[in-house]
Amino acid sequence: MTQAAAQADQFRCDNCGGVLLYDPAQRGLRCKHCKAQAGPERLAPMPGYQVHEVPLAQGLARPPMGLGVALEGLECRECGATVNMQPGERSTTCVYCASPTVVTVQKSDQMITPESLIPFLLPEEKAVENYKKWLGGLWFRPNDLSKLARLEQVHGVYVPYWTFDATVHSSWTAERGHHYTETETYTETENGETVTKTREVQRTRWEPAWGSRTDHHDDVLVCASKGVPEKLADKLCTFATGQLIPYSPGYLCGWRAESYAIDLPSAWGRGRSKIDHIQESRCAGDVGGDTHRSLSVSSSYKDETFKHVLLPLFVAAYRYKDKPYQVLVNGQSGEVVGDAPYSVWKILMAVAAVLLLILGLVKLMESGERSMKQPLPRTHHAASPPATVAPSSRAPLALPTAAPPRPSASAPRTPPRR
Repeated sequence: MTQAAAQADQFRCDNCGGVLLYDPAQRGLRCKHCKAQAGPERLAPMPGYQVHEVPLAQGLARPPMGLGVALEGLECRECGATVNMQPGERSTTCVYCASPTVVTVQKSDQMITPESLIPFLLPEEKAVENYKKWLGGLWFRPNDLSKLARLEQVHGVYVPYWTFDATVHSSWTAERGHHYTETETYTETENGETVTKTREVQRTRWEPAWGSRTDHHDDVLVCASKGVPEKLADKLCTFATGQLIPYSPGYLCGWRAESYAIDLPSAWGRGRSKIDHIQESRCAGDVGGDTHRSLSVSSSYKDETFKHVLLPLFVAAYRYKDKPYQVLVNGQSGEVVGDAPYSVWKILMAVAAVLLLILGLVKLMESGERSMKQPLPRTHHAASPPATVAPSSRAPLALPTAAPPRPSASAPRTPPRR
């Protein structure tokens, strides 16, 4: 019996001989025909495989191996992805870019076998539901987008990833800035006259700064697929790599799996670039002060390790006006990320509405300022008639008459006139 035949028999139903498929809802293998569930031993890890970190230097020199299950490769001539399918399965379009230019290729066993994987935990129906919610919540998209997206064409694919661990020591130098304010004198011309005024302005006092830090980075993900754009893969941030399990080819039954197109050395270059960016950001936070400039970071690495893993993704690929777009649904968490075309007319209408609103507010403010500058009209009040005092029957009170002042002793006396 050939190796391919032995692998095919390994994933046959004991009851009817039908093909076993991995069922995310049952977390196990189920027959495609009689729906009988296979025993958990069918998902046993490959001998000697466990979730563990492999030293990077050892990984670069380790012997390559295959996926451990009979698969056929389908290579896309447009995006370059090679997706492995079950024997006898046929496809006329690429699952990533929906291109019809796909050809069957001979699968190579000279590749590193995945150390571990995260099985599909999300049923396809739930992935389609999340996809529809995402599509319906988009703004400024063409009205016919839902029709052209063809929601029924959603494929579950195990996508290859590399994970990297490393301990990094970074030394940095920079200039630390402290903001302060001071009063500045300036002149303006008002009504033809030069007026001197003052204002508060912000200045920055600079001083040298330096420091160092040591960080450990765990499971930095680098997508090894050519079918998934790097900027789209980086948006997926909800993979819980703590739930990785040892690789077993049984989880691939009924599902497609892509062979990695980015090898280990190239992936480590991308992973190191990500770690360098994280270290630079952390060192910038250590500078302190109100701002900084001229930051320079020098990093050294040790204890570098890696894992080759397969992560579950539902891929929806469609073309709109001959341009490919992708939507990815995390097969573990249900997270949705993707690209979609914009409607130019909707954007122009929205911009026009915002400009009209701003113009209306400006006119309203100008009208309010003109009304405040206008003088208030004077109000003429009619003179009140003098109050009439009613005669009283009582006699008026007699006020005491003040005595004339006596002349002061020092005042000069006027001689009597003769």
